[in-house]
Amino acid sequence: MSEAVLSMRPGELMPGIRVLSTQLEKGHDMTTHWHKKTLADILGDDRGLPDWAAGMVEKFTPEDLDELRRDERDAVTSALGRVARQSRDMRGEGPEGQRAAWVEGDIDWGLRAARAALEAVPAGQRSEKANQLLADCDCPSAVGPNPGRDASTPGTDKQ
Repeated sequence: MSEAVLSMRPGELMPGIRVLSTQLEKGHDMTTHWHKKTLADILGDDRGLPDWAAGMVEKFTPEDLDELRRDERDAVTSALGRVARQSRDMRGEGPEGQRAAWVEGDIDWGLRAARAALEAVPAGQRSEKANQLLADCDCPSAVGPNPGRDASTPGTDKQ
């Protein structure tokens, strides 16, 4: 057992649990933490992501990724990360030669590419979870005759 556990008094919290408890008391949502960490892992970003980025993927749950077949999950996460990074990198470097900061458009294009990756799997070969995610998806596809255009995207023509 660790020294910290052995030196605890009854009712005292371990330091890590105390931090977690404090975060929960202050209203930090653990699902937001999961969203930020998972998205950062997919994007390959070690600088941390802002809360708005977690908000863009908040409708997805750990079960959504877990219930996809491995090849579907790999395709989705690869497409999301690759296209979001391409979008960010097209803007060039940020201040002092650092990578540009993420913007909503980067994540949006990544999500569109993730959708396209699921759509690329023939319907008869998709998992039930993939079909459910596609049915629930409200972002336009990143591919096709009018990429980025559909009825749910403000400012685009209804196609």
